[in-house]
Amino acid sequence: MERKLSVLILVYTILVVVSAISLYLLGERRVDVYVSLNILSYYVSYAIMRPSYTSRSIRLLNIVLFAVFTVIVSFRVYEVLTS
Repeated sequence: MERKLSVLILVYTILVVVSAISLYLLGERRVDVYVSLNILSYYVSYAIMRPSYTSRSIRLLNIVLFAVFTVIVSFRVYEVLTS
């Protein structure tokens, strides 16, 4: 289990660094884009490595991150529809 967790953290870190550098090079300045890509990176790395044990705190983290991601996406969709 310790090894899976280490690989999960490594995969997540690589995805975050690649996405942050890419956004920086593209000139992106909106914080919500960085946050939403961080959340997506977490879910991708979690889906790839899928730890066998999930505690109550991990479940709560998943719920909170999903709620934040939903709010960000909803706000962006609202901006597109009202413009």
